[in-house]
Amino acid sequence: MAALLLLLVQLLACCRRGSAASPVRLQPSPLRVSCPSPHGQVFQRQDNEHRVSCLWNSTVTLHYQPAPGTGPEVVGDEGQPPSPPCCLWYLNSVTVRNISRWSGQVVLQTGQAPSPGASSLLTVQCSSASCAAPECFHHNVSIEISTQDMRLFVLWPQTHVTRVWQPVELGWCARLKSAGWQYRFSSRGGVPSTLLLPSSEHQDTSPAVYPTAELQQTCATYYSYSLTVCYRHPGIHVALVSIEQMPHISFNLSLKVERDLVHVLSISSKLLSVPQQPLSLSWWLQPLSLSTLAYRLVDTQAVGGWLCSYSSFAVSSNFCAISTSQSLDEIVVASVYFHVDGKKFEELAGELHLLNGTLSLTAGKETPIHVNLYPGKTNSSAYIFRYNQGTFYTSKDNNSTFSTDGPNTYTVFYQYKELSYLLTIEFLALPWYKFKIYLYLNQKKALVRSLAERDLDIHIFSSGRLSSLQNFSFIVWFIPTQHPMLQCEWTFYLQLFGTKKDHVVQSSTYTYNNHIKNAVRFVRRSALPFDVEKYTGFVAKVNCTSSAPTPALLSVRVSNHTAKTVEAPVVCEKKECRITTCWIQRPDPKSIILYKKKAFEFFLFVKLNIDCHIGVSINSLWRVYPAKNTKTEPDWSHPVNTSAMLGVKMIHLTVPSYTLDYGLYLFYFTVDVVPITTSTVLKAHDRIYVQIERADLLANISGGSVRTVGFAESWTLDGSDSSDPDSQEGKLIFTWYCTKDSADYKTMTFSLKNRCHPFQKDLRWITPSGPIQTIPPESLPGSTLYYFRLLIRKGRRKAYANQIVEVDPGPPLILHMRCLENCGKSIIPTERFSLSGRCTNCKPGNKPLYYWSLFSDTSKEINFDWDSKTSTGRSGAYLSIHALTFIKPEYPSYKLHLSVTTWDGRSTSSVTPFEVNIPPRGGRCNISPRYGVAFLTKFVVRCSKFHDSHTPLTYKVILASDIPQTTSITSVAENTFGPILYFGYEPITPPSFLTAGEASQTLNLYVQVRDSMGAFTQRSLRVHMKNPLKTQSLSAVFHDLLASASHLSMSTSNQQTEDRIRAGYLAYLAASLLNYVKNTPTVQLPQTQLRESVVNTALNISVRSIMEINQVVAVLSEVTDAVEKMNVRSQDLAIEKLTEVTRGLMRQRHRTRLSEEVEIQTSGILRCLSNILSADLLLLKNVSATGMKHVFSIMEGIVEVVAMGKVPEDIETLIETDHWNITLKKKEAWKITKYLPAKFTRHNCFYPIVKEKGDGSPVTPNTVVATATFEFDESPFPWLGYTSDIISTVMGFKVAESTLNGDLIPMTPESVDVFLTRRGGVIAFNLVMGPDKTETYTIGGFTFEVNKTSTSIYFQIMTELEVTFKVLVFTGTNLTHTQPVASFTAFHDMPTVASGNGTTTADCSVTGPYIVCLPQSLLTITVQESGVDSQNISIILKTHYILRYPNRKLVDIHIFNDCCLYLDGTESEWNKDTCRLGSLTNWQKIHCVCDSKKTRQRLPPLPSANIKFLAAKVVVLPNAVNLGRNLIADIPKNPLTLITVLSIFAIYLFLCCWAIGRDRAEKEIKYIIVLPDNEASDQGSFLVTLYTGSRWNAGTTVEVFLQLTGQHGRSKFRCLWHQPSPSFQRGSVDCFLITTKKNLGDIRSFRVRLNDEGKSPTWFLSRAEVEDMSTRKAWFFLCRKWIFLDKNNPSRDWKFSVTDPEIPLPKLDYFLINFNRRLTEYHLWLSIFAPVIAGAFTRFQRLSTFLAVILFSLLVNIMFFNADKDDKAPIYLRYLRSITVGIECALLTLPVEMLIIALFKYSQKDPPPVVTKMYPRVDSRYWNNCVISEKEANVIDTDEQTVSVNSPPNDEKSQKSSFNLAESGIFPKGRRLSATIRQLRKISDTEPVLCWWCICVAWGLVLSITVLSSFFVVLYGLSYGYQTSREWLIASGTSFLENLFFHSILKSLLFSAVSTIRPKYLEDIRWVTQEKHVEVNSAEEAERVS
Repeated sequence: MAALLLLLVQLLACCRRGSAASPVRLQPSPLRVSCPSPHGQVFQRQDNEHRVSCLWNSTVTLHYQPAPGTGPEVVGDEGQPPSPPCCLWYLNSVTVRNISRWSGQVVLQTGQAPSPGASSLLTVQCSSASCAAPECFHHNVSIEISTQDMRLFVLWPQTHVTRVWQPVELGWCARLKSAGWQYRFSSRGGVPSTLLLPSSEHQDTSPAVYPTAELQQTCATYYSYSLTVCYRHPGIHVALVSIEQMPHISFNLSLKVERDLVHVLSISSKLLSVPQQPLSLSWWLQPLSLSTLAYRLVDTQAVGGWLCSYSSFAVSSNFCAISTSQSLDEIVVASVYFHVDGKKFEELAGELHLLNGTLSLTAGKETPIHVNLYPGKTNSSAYIFRYNQGTFYTSKDNNSTFSTDGPNTYTVFYQYKELSYLLTIEFLALPWYKFKIYLYLNQKKALVRSLAERDLDIHIFSSGRLSSLQNFSFIVWFIPTQHPMLQCEWTFYLQLFGTKKDHVVQSSTYTYNNHIKNAVRFVRRSALPFDVEKYTGFVAKVNCTSSAPTPALLSVRVSNHTAKTVEAPVVCEKKECRITTCWIQRPDPKSIILYKKKAFEFFLFVKLNIDCHIGVSINSLWRVYPAKNTKTEPDWSHPVNTSAMLGVKMIHLTVPSYTLDYGLYLFYFTVDVVPITTSTVLKAHDRIYVQIERADLLANISGGSVRTVGFAESWTLDGSDSSDPDSQEGKLIFTWYCTKDSADYKTMTFSLKNRCHPFQKDLRWITPSGPIQTIPPESLPGSTLYYFRLLIRKGRRKAYANQIVEVDPGPPLILHMRCLENCGKSIIPTERFSLSGRCTNCKPGNKPLYYWSLFSDTSKEINFDWDSKTSTGRSGAYLSIHALTFIKPEYPSYKLHLSVTTWDGRSTSSVTPFEVNIPPRGGRCNISPRYGVAFLTKFVVRCSKFHDSHTPLTYKVILASDIPQTTSITSVAENTFGPILYFGYEPITPPSFLTAGEASQTLNLYVQVRDSMGAFTQRSLRVHMKNPLKTQSLSAVFHDLLASASHLSMSTSNQQTEDRIRAGYLAYLAASLLNYVKNTPTVQLPQTQLRESVVNTALNISVRSIMEINQVVAVLSEVTDAVEKMNVRSQDLAIEKLTEVTRGLMRQRHRTRLSEEVEIQTSGILRCLSNILSADLLLLKNVSATGMKHVFSIMEGIVEVVAMGKVPEDIETLIETDHWNITLKKKEAWKITKYLPAKFTRHNCFYPIVKEKGDGSPVTPNTVVATATFEFDESPFPWLGYTSDIISTVMGFKVAESTLNGDLIPMTPESVDVFLTRRGGVIAFNLVMGPDKTETYTIGGFTFEVNKTSTSIYFQIMTELEVTFKVLVFTGTNLTHTQPVASFTAFHDMPTVASGNGTTTADCSVTGPYIVCLPQSLLTITVQESGVDSQNISIILKTHYILRYPNRKLVDIHIFNDCCLYLDGTESEWNKDTCRLGSLTNWQKIHCVCDSKKTRQRLPPLPSANIKFLAAKVVVLPNAVNLGRNLIADIPKNPLTLITVLSIFAIYLFLCCWAIGRDRAEKEIKYIIVLPDNEASDQGSFLVTLYTGSRWNAGTTVEVFLQLTGQHGRSKFRCLWHQPSPSFQRGSVDCFLITTKKNLGDIRSFRVRLNDEGKSPTWFLSRAEVEDMSTRKAWFFLCRKWIFLDKNNPSRDWKFSVTDPEIPLPKLDYFLINFNRRLTEYHLWLSIFAPVIAGAFTRFQRLSTFLAVILFSLLVNIMFFNADKDDKAPIYLRYLRSITVGIECALLTLPVEMLIIALFKYSQKDPPPVVTKMYPRVDSRYWNNCVISEKEANVIDTDEQTVSVNSPPNDEKSQKSSFNLAESGIFPKGRRLSATIRQLRKISDTEPVLCWWCICVAWGLVLSITVLSSFFVVLYGLSYGYQTSREWLIASGTSFLENLFFHSILKSLLFSAVSTIRPKYLEDIRWVTQEKHVEVNSAEEAERVS
């Protein structure tokens, strides 16, 4: 309908245009529409900028954007962007959208897919402001939505049959194309077989080439494509053309490919004579049936002698054709028939004659063809004839393509319809010739099938025995019924055999004539696979001689060419009944389990086949059993009740829903079949398992998968139809999700750009739970698709449903710009500039965002300070620019640009240009004289050289006052209030007196030069004033001033305004003089009377102008400055005049609509009121209630005046005086929220809630609400009650509606929340807290007294801790064995809750963290139960253990009990019932909640006041007494530290004994063991050093054998005998001196072997070294291997080769060796117990050092704990802190430890090495296994004894032994023996050496630290409690463990790990050979020396 109306409007517009003869403009569409899709943009041939194509889909998304040259970026002539066009969208003439936006998207539901040729038309019709009907129209944009349509066809050849290798041109046309589409052609067997063709490569094809008229019409507008293909083989070929990409469309075409000609028949004649034997042949082709053709060739001259040959497609005529001629003069040359598949053939006939060399050809009714062959003249000729529509073509040339038999051969090719003849006439010798005919079938219309490929069509059946009484049966067979023209000779030979197949029982022969009509009655008609009407049947009777089956053979022969034998099934036996199939059907035959849902009905079917020739009775039964699994048999005795199932006794079983519970079941089917008249029972069964599972949850969202909703309508997402099909019990859990991109659901990830709502924090909707989600209007942006998902869960099951919601675009935003203040043609820069830019159709839910920008007249954006130069900022609907902002403009005009954007995506903007009235420029002002005397010297102000275009100029001189310093108004840019000295057009003022200056004796003046438009330039002047020296003359001056002022004030005409201004100034001087002389004793003036006179003079001055008001206010403010000098009458007169002034000020504000000057005057009025109230009302208490009413009425008037200049959303205006403050706010109603602040700002706060206007109508969101709050330090109502009890600031408030003209209409708020700053009314004290008697809690308490009249009492716990207090309330002060009457739990982060004993807090209104309420009901009951008038209440606070000692700084208690007072105007009394105490009250603030009455009454602004007042009073508070000392435990002496110190000393003394013994043992002896079996005659001597590893159990006690292998040989295995010296212990280094028979040279390796004696049969050999004693050459071995005794191979040995010193060591081996060395040398504790101590630092010294370190650590720990006695942390944190303290203390003790170790380690040198060569004591039993000299070795001391030659005889043996050793190879003669003796205790050359006395210093440190630490540890520790001592012990243990396991071990690990970074070699390991050597000379050498 809308489309028709629009069309009518256009027609009318056209008519008007035609009648007016005005030109009509047709402009392009302002929008461009596109239809993107996943496969790209689609196109049609007709597409252009106004026509777009779109591929059909169920949901079509269209994008539109501005056309080139249009859009919001294009700025119009006025500098504003064009508004968006209004576009109507029609789908098939039905309006679907109305959009007014520049860009966006439209989603359409297109319904069902159109037919291939159809489409949907979408029309976009736009109109815009720049092109409006009827003068202008925009082109419509048409979008055709259609599916892809394709047509595939053959362009050439346009025949049904294609020849082999014949080019075939295929073509297709398509409606649509896309850049991403490709057509794929594929045809198997074709050339090419496959081809890719992009859709863009279309062709321009002429319509004439299309094969049909329909294609010509359709493809004319489509894209055309073509290709050429050939086929190599005949057959049916399929050509397929498909689109690779979306949409998936494919078309195919079948092509029949045939050979050109198929040879059928060849005929050759005998030798014929040309003149005597003319040739005459006739042929005939007749269709016998649809698939059979008969061909006959007849020789009508009966020449005879013809030879015929047939192809495989035909046979000779005697097969089934009539071979005899119908006339004696004719001979049938050939008679054949063949089968064809094709269309119906027509009957053909023709003749062929050859007479006298002329060949005549006749076919049907065609014109005969005569060919003169000219025998003998031409070698060869070829003639080709082809009939084509009654004409023929001939050609004769010598380039014959046919093969001929001889040189004189004529070939004629003759084609007629389906037949082709190739005739060959061969002239051998005249007149003889031979004639040959080749017959071909033209395959254009037929596909010939060979007879040889056809089988004989025979169907044979057996009827079976008809009844049990008969003894015969029948065999029946069928063949196709023959055509009457076909006389085939059919012969059937039937043979029946007995039990033995070679025995023929019956034999019969049948012919075609033996067929029987209606033979089908002998068999079941339903079993025949052919049409019985087209077949002939034969029946043979067979006698049944037995019940056994009788085999039979049927042989079939057709004429003499084709034969076939078929085995016939003869059923003579009496067949037994049987069940052939019993099977429960299932999808997969191999499956054994079916899975079904509980909530759905399912069926089971049994396939039951019974083979029986008689009737049967069937009994079936289903049984169902529960099953555990498929491998365990069920309990067959407990089947499931199947009464609810249908078909239990049938083969079809129906299991209704909910019949079976969850689980596995076995369905067992059994069947009994009983044949009729028999007792036989046939049985069968089958089974199937069925798993009953939980059904999937069904998630459903009402409205379908796609829906469209309106932007401004409320709609719901309803998922309540979701269900659990299994059970209605249990609750479904609903979760809603939303995103703008459906791809987010694939990964369930959240993207801020795709969130639907600003409040979304993840994919979940803002209110994700619940089945129904109600979406408020305008809560989602329009023109957007939202993908909602509902996920339902129940247990582990989940299901979801999706719904796409398209939100229609919202209406365009309407921005209403309005000037509020300073709205002239040019703005006045000295006044504030206010604008309103509200969006009129925006709602609060739209969250409109406003943004102001300032541009110059050249559209350049200006960097404007919006925060400091505006009171609203740039982000609101209102803008208020401060006065004086454009006082010095850079540009003459500006543009204010306002843009508004809603969160739903809509936006608009507006531009407001304005000009600035530049104030007068240039000029200067001065005052003369510059110095003067107050009240005596006259001054003149002169101005000059000011110029302005807006004349005349006026001059105003203002005398500055101190009012701006005492009374401030924050909305005033510059407060220049003061009396006006002069106002006029003259630049020179009349001489005037000035008042006394300030303390600095200077006086300021302001000169304002104003143009006629109101803009002014201000200059400041300063004059130096002196006080008058002669004060006696001031009285006369005063009277003169007052007289002049009185005279001038009497002027009432408008023309005498200057006189009244002058009168006001003189009166001000008089009042100022009174103030000057009030404290001057030399001047005696009657202050009271004179001030009353000044007031009377001010009363005479009219207040018709703003300057007159200024003068009156200046006089009154000055005269009331000493209000104590005024009487009551003067005050009342002043108040009366101020009331008049206020009314006049309101009139001026309404008239001028300017605020700055008016608000400056209000500061003076407030100064007057402040003076009057502070003196008379507050100090003197001379209160007049009537006067107070007028005062508040004046205040209310001032509030209204100031409120007129405010705009909503600007900052609050604060008016401050010395004694009260006024705060003004303006807000729109929708921004007044009911939420209270989370934190209190320590200021009085006022939060109203308004719902109705003053007239009772509801408040709209855009209603402007003005609020004013009045704060009084002292109560302004001393005559009212409760004055002395008021403990807060007195606050007054007024709420009113601000109208468009600025009037304030009072409103009564629905409720008010007021926060008042507390000024008292609180009992506060510090509560003593400490550990209780059991030291398990921290406890404290207090008590106070209550009586029967006590109300609810509150107390607040103030503490820095964040702990939970258990608050217990007891009766009385004796808390022993009493139960609390109430208990509470006070939290630090949530309100206190009552717990236990039925405690209730129903009558408590204050709640909060750490605030405890003792309700009135509890106090009353407690007092009543005591039976006395008053009772003590004890409060106990208990928390977990956090204090070790009593503390009174931790917790403060504040007790308060308040009441809110309400005053409804000045004429009422304070009321306690109107307002109640709020829940947010605490010890700092008082929260009052007031619910106003429902009355609505409009009150006049003056004289009565509409201000309501609030205050808070205190209720009597009890006196509290601290109970701390009665509750806190006394800390006992704890001996834990003493026990700890004594235990350490006991352990130390025990270890000292052991360490000293080990040190002495190590100092006594160091061995180099000389093996006892060394021979004196041995030539080689080697020192072997073996290093046993330090791993656990690395040492061994078994005997070790060693063999050296050198360059020149090897030694024998030597037993390393070491008794009595212990060797091979863990970590030990053992040296052995081994001699060999001969010198081995360089050592290559050594072998080690163990014996089987000893307790430790394993040994870890770390490394070894071998040194040649003669050459000092050493070899090193890195072994690192476990050596063990192999019981299976006792003689097993381990070989170790020399390690190459040039090859880096394995990093792990070097790390372990280095780490072990560092632990044994540097770890203070572990080194004490090391097997070997290296160096001078003994075990005793190490143990003593460790004692000093651990005691020092205890001292440092206890010092930390003594410093933190007031620790407030909870117990678990203190334990953690103890561990931290232990770690810190361990670090602090490190320097002391390092100092003592250094002093011990480096303060002494090694003693000289004590080296002993020891010969072990030898047991004679041992040498049974060792080879050793018979001489027993003796022990040799360090200094070898030299045996003299002259020794006594009795020492001969000893001397010989010694001599032998000396003379042996060990100590050879004539050379010096350099025995390398190792020192195992060694100081490195690089280590420092301290003085010897440093050892004494070290012992002194150890002793002093030990004694002092022990003393102070015990001293401090005895004063600790048990808990503190326990914490100290934890810290000390931590220090000990850190020192023991962390410091040294970590350091060793770190250094060892770092050392492995670079490659290490053997030289980097500490070896014995690297130590210093000690040389021992042999005895012989010693003797020589002596």
